[in-house]
Amino acid sequence: MNRMKIVIPTMLVVGILALWILEKDHSEVPLQYRIPIALLGALISGVLTYFLFKNDADGVDKKSDK
Repeated sequence: MNRMKIVIPTMLVVGILALWILEKDHSEVPLQYRIPIALLGALISGVLTYFLFKNDADGVDKKSDK
């Protein structure tokens, strides 16, 4: 469940940015193609984030007191 706290926001950010960039720079692409492109980008980024973000992400080495 800890990974999902990172995966969902990553997917939302990628989807929103993809739609914005497609609207801003590639407005000649019809909306019916822009939405699936953004959704696929968000899905792929979510899958990559899920598998690359390990379970032990909360187990980062603690600061050692010397």
